[in-house]
Amino acid sequence: MRFFIEALVGNGMTNWPTISVHDQSLGLPILKATLDRLVRTIVCLDRGSRAEEYEDLFQADPFFAVWIAAQASNRGVTAGSESALAAWLNGEGEQVLAELDPDPTDELLTPDPEVSAAYLCRLVSTASETGHSVVSLVFAQSPEIDLANDQIANQLMKKMNTVLNSEGPVVSFADWQKVLNWDQRDELFERQLHHQKMLAIKNFAYGASHEINNPLANITSRAQNLVKVEEDVHRRRELSTIETQAHRASSMIADLMVFAQPPSLNLEPVSVKQLATQAMQEMSEFTVPLGLDMEVDDSEDVMIQSDEKACLEIFKIVIQNSIDAMEEGKISLAWQVDESRVFVTVSDNGTPIPEQQLDIVFDPFFSGREAGRGIGFGLTKAWRVMQLHHGDITVSNLVDGVATRLQFVKSS
Repeated sequence: MRFFIEALVGNGMTNWPTISVHDQSLGLPILKATLDRLVRTIVCLDRGSRAEEYEDLFQADPFFAVWIAAQASNRGVTAGSESALAAWLNGEGEQVLAELDPDPTDELLTPDPEVSAAYLCRLVSTASETGHSVVSLVFAQSPEIDLANDQIANQLMKKMNTVLNSEGPVVSFADWQKVLNWDQRDELFERQLHHQKMLAIKNFAYGASHEINNPLANITSRAQNLVKVEEDVHRRRELSTIETQAHRASSMIADLMVFAQPPSLNLEPVSVKQLATQAMQEMSEFTVPLGLDMEVDDSEDVMIQSDEKACLEIFKIVIQNSIDAMEEGKISLAWQVDESRVFVTVSDNGTPIPEQQLDIVFDPFFSGREAGRGIGFGLTKAWRVMQLHHGDITVSNLVDGVATRLQFVKSS
């Protein structure tokens, strides 16, 4: 064990930026092979294919696994397994690491390499003895950590001395960050653009609620009064149309006000299966006449942190969006669970959304009816309410239809 610590301290290896694990500051070594695989992963694999590679890296490099787990833990993320941690790294984690300061100037006292090596060795030894993963130990509250094992120390030293067999320059931590930032530049720009659009809609809604709703209320009132005294059937029909359209415009303004004055939600544990079943039942009045089938997956039920009324409204909006795109076929509701999140997917075999429109389906006033899908304000409301749930909503095309994915916080 002592030989391992001396090798770690004396071989001139660079360390990952300091992290805290169980109230201990650690500086863990960066394996050249790990950085090389990380850079190649970003360059060669698209976002959807990286999680498996990250999980393999956690198995191969415990230094990297502990460092990433600590980065996630410090941001309130809980991941009890390598696969769950890989999912975090494959999404939010990449952006977090890209923005880290590789050489923080406020680090007055760097961690002791001997202490770091010893604690890492104890973590890996404990994982080996208990059958738990190193990742789960990092997230555990005050775990019992065993003494270091000399055999584990020898294995870790071999990993540190592994020669990089690939050709090309040796990359640094800063190089990896540059590649991460380059990979995410378009996605980051789109997020910022979307945020600014939503902010503009919010400001517009404040004015619209007063400047437009008041005239609409006046129009509605006058139309109602005229209908009461009008005897001509044709003119009564025209006046009723005016009233109906004024109500419709007021309803659109009310939807818009979700951005300006979002509802106060009461987040509490709610059954996903109950919500999905109720949404399906309430929407059957629209699907049955059209001959459309709906099914709720028979997976094990799970509880999510949600406002039941608002969440039911989201489910119905997404189902209505599917109905607008279909002439026949089936709408399916299913869900998957990881360590801290629940993903609810509403899929249909209706007309796919043109690829160039996928990035704007949540924009207010956008409508894809020409492409066969009626989106309008519905998904815009759903997006805003999902933000209030600390979740997310995305839309993607399937081989033979469209899937809308809702991400919720799992309730313990």
